[in-house]
Amino acid sequence: MLYLSALSVALSQLKVIMIFPDIIGAMSIQPDQVSWLMSVFTVAGVVLAIPGAAILGKLGPKKLLLCLVAAVITGNLLGAAAASYSVLLISRMIEGIAFAMVIMVGIVFISQWFAGGNVGFAIGLYTTFPALGSAICMNVTAPIAASLGFRSVWFIVATIAAISFVLILLYIKSPKTAISAATAAAGDNGSIREVMANKGVWLLALCQGCVAFILFTFITVYPQLFMENYHLDQATAGFYAGLNGLFGIPFCIVAGIIIDKFKNAPLLVVISFIGLAVACFITTMLSSTTYVLHTLLTAMFCGLVIPGVLYIAPGMAKRPALIGYTVALVNLVYFIAIFAGVPVVMSAVAKSGWQSGANILVGVAILGALTMLVFMATNKRRRRVS
Repeated sequence: MLYLSALSVALSQLKVIMIFPDIIGAMSIQPDQVSWLMSVFTVAGVVLAIPGAAILGKLGPKKLLLCLVAAVITGNLLGAAAASYSVLLISRMIEGIAFAMVIMVGIVFISQWFAGGNVGFAIGLYTTFPALGSAICMNVTAPIAASLGFRSVWFIVATIAAISFVLILLYIKSPKTAISAATAAAGDNGSIREVMANKGVWLLALCQGCVAFILFTFITVYPQLFMENYHLDQATAGFYAGLNGLFGIPFCIVAGIIIDKFKNAPLLVVISFIGLAVACFITTMLSSTTYVLHTLLTAMFCGLVIPGVLYIAPGMAKRPALIGYTVALVNLVYFIAIFAGVPVVMSAVAKSGWQSGANILVGVAILGALTMLVFMATNKRRRRVS
């Protein structure tokens, strides 16, 4: 049920990618305007990432999760009825409220439900929701829009979120220890300052920002890359782009299993970033025989990094009351990177071609590897790290 709520958020975020042409035609807007429908989704994440920990403390995990799913429902219903581009943008910001805190809430639940073991596997499984959402959206939204109109996609996502809301309301209970820890965090005015003074948390946040920059850039631009650089038709481009999300699912789970077994998440993150740098470099060097391989590599390495960082993050909190703020700070940089990735890369592509955009992604992957190496060299608190 927790997963379904997170999946509704991913579907809400990514549903627009394959139906950009429909939106452009219906709203009579320019192609560059439609890209903001993705970027503006993350604005709420940037604004609410840190306050989200305090909100968690006041409401508790279950009530907050219900509010997040309600935002998905409200945003999608408003978007379905939107008659203007400005209203559609506002609806996307409302949807983004859920995106801002769904990871944090999920980690709080999982940390309590699996306190006896298998936390890595549970986090790995949970973090597959963006990948599954991407695979679904890349292959399903365009046919649905062609048959029923693009607004039908909004109604379908709202329905999925509504089902999730009812299930959460009836069956999910808030862990008592999670509530007490979150309440303590909310009542401690020094919590956020204490977390922000933790250099290890900032290093983890930068790593998560690096992988988010790369992952969501590929998720967003893969269809355009395949159409413009490799001259594939829209349906074929969408198929290959969807494979990225599909491949990401097993690798997030594999990451959790590896972490639980070998207890060395930082090393897994470093190796993955190095592999990701290679995959980014060959972005424009593909052929019909390697399209699938590239989507596999980017999905695999990103799918190994994200659970690894989220596994380490709670252990960096100096006391349980700081877990919410620790995850929130990591998410803040994650959201900023998502917001910045596509505009930065596509600006370089517009000026100098696709390889220049790929080179930026290479640099970000190398930065991620170096950052985790610094973390490994300087971090002395190893709770879940070793």
